[in-house]
Amino acid sequence: MSYFYIQGYNLRDLRKKFDERVFAIPLIQRSYVWKKENICRLMDSILNNYPIGVALVWDTKTSKAFEIRPNTKTIIPQYNKNAQTAEVIIDGQQRLSTIYGVLNGIQPSKDLNSKINFKELYFNCDKNSQNRFVFKRKVSDTDNLINLKELLDTQPAQLSRRLRLKKYQAAEAKKCYDAFYSYKFNILKFTGFGFEQAREIFIRVNSAGMKLNRADELFALATTVHLRDHVEDTKKDLQNGFREISDDAMQNTIALYYGADRIGGAEFKGILNEHLSKNTKESDFRAEWKKIENGYKLCVDFLASEFLIKNLKELPISNIFSMLSFFFAVNTKKANTYQIKQIRKWFWHTCINKRYSGSEFNKNIPTDIKFFYALASGKQVSYAIDKKVNVYDFLRSDYRENSSITIAYYLMLKSKTPLYLVSGRPMLLDNISSVSNKKHRHHIFPKALLESNGMNEKWINCITNICLLEADQNQSIGSSLPKTYLSTYNHLKHFRKVMASHLIPVHADSSVWSNTVSTGFLDFINERIKIITTEIEKLAGALLFERFDELKRL
Repeated sequence: MSYFYIQGYNLRDLRKKFDERVFAIPLIQRSYVWKKENICRLMDSILNNYPIGVALVWDTKTSKAFEIRPNTKTIIPQYNKNAQTAEVIIDGQQRLSTIYGVLNGIQPSKDLNSKINFKELYFNCDKNSQNRFVFKRKVSDTDNLINLKELLDTQPAQLSRRLRLKKYQAAEAKKCYDAFYSYKFNILKFTGFGFEQAREIFIRVNSAGMKLNRADELFALATTVHLRDHVEDTKKDLQNGFREISDDAMQNTIALYYGADRIGGAEFKGILNEHLSKNTKESDFRAEWKKIENGYKLCVDFLASEFLIKNLKELPISNIFSMLSFFFAVNTKKANTYQIKQIRKWFWHTCINKRYSGSEFNKNIPTDIKFFYALASGKQVSYAIDKKVNVYDFLRSDYRENSSITIAYYLMLKSKTPLYLVSGRPMLLDNISSVSNKKHRHHIFPKALLESNGMNEKWINCITNICLLEADQNQSIGSSLPKTYLSTYNHLKHFRKVMASHLIPVHADSSVWSNTVSTGFLDFINERIKIITTEIEKLAGALLFERFDELKRL
């Protein structure tokens, strides 16, 4: 017989339950994901006696419970495996983990997937402050702050004496202490359900509240093979910031490896459920996982070496990671010369032609899956460019957009090893968060100049008018014509080499030396777009663009 009941606990009761290790966190639960602002809001709700929601727990025999996360993967201490029953947390893990973290001053840990140092959480004694709880590394006597763990561990009178609190500080500290220890933490428990029913309850409860995304739902279908832990452990080993790659991108690779012919949809979910279901032995999955994991690592190395993608922000499309990881998982080794040639064509064509955007996604993904599987299987297949890029659409792309076109454009500029204008030395692009960092973007025909001459904003901010320049030089240029500000550096022996590294034409008849704004800018756009498209086609090793003569007007 199944039934539900609610139990209320004060903080002392809850602390006792933590110490007795009665809670169990199942593998279907994601790791700790809360940020500092979430934690502070929860603490503020408790202080003000606001409701924080009811945790949902499955009270069941240990033998019937979900696969439980090991203690190295959770903030809440490991469940006592010798107990006959388990209280499996279905909903409310983030809240309960936060409370435990605060009470015990849990430190940041990769294994816990948490960057939070709970020892740095303080209570603000100023009752008029908007932020009663703050995280701070160093605290001075004038900050009016009391460490929350210390406050909750110490009787108010003793705390006041130890810290020599002022009267109002002692009063506020006591209010905080009393609020936390009088607060009622409610847990809704249910019992009498089997494994599959409890898992379905988990999925319905979380998805109904819009908390459970596709990745979490698929993890819930693959608990017996410990898929979530495998994915999280692999992420920690990925270089170049790729440990922040999405779970969706990682799962896409797995589904493709097991035979999915598209990304997303019911069939996609069915593939994962079929191969990673409750009946799948983890020992059987481990052998396949080693190949998939190797695919992820080879993909990241390849992106860095071939396309200079050394930061996740430089990845034009997340599905590029999924497709390449799939290729390397099947290929099992580094790409050979022929494979690299084909992948280059695919990469540049996909990025600048938005092949994975909108309606093009469902059309091109299945085709690319077949292509990559054949290529990884050793067949001499060639990537087919069935639709060339419209040059007009490409050159008008806005440099501020986070689109695959603009990111690919910056990668192309980065591949030219752009040089500093003054010194002629290579720019330190890997020391900034992204090659498209705003402070390093420079309008070759300055924005203020074009605006004052009535130029349309779309042309002012088109990528064809953008290069990479160090911030201080960018600010000093102002609204001068290119002819004016470039003349300052024209005498330098490395000037032409620097301009070539930025794909800026400076020959005697170049439009950058024009005395007019509108005509000079039009001629410059026509001249530079040919240089840019030629460079991209050189990197791709193929003709990617449609025929283009010139723009007659802007």
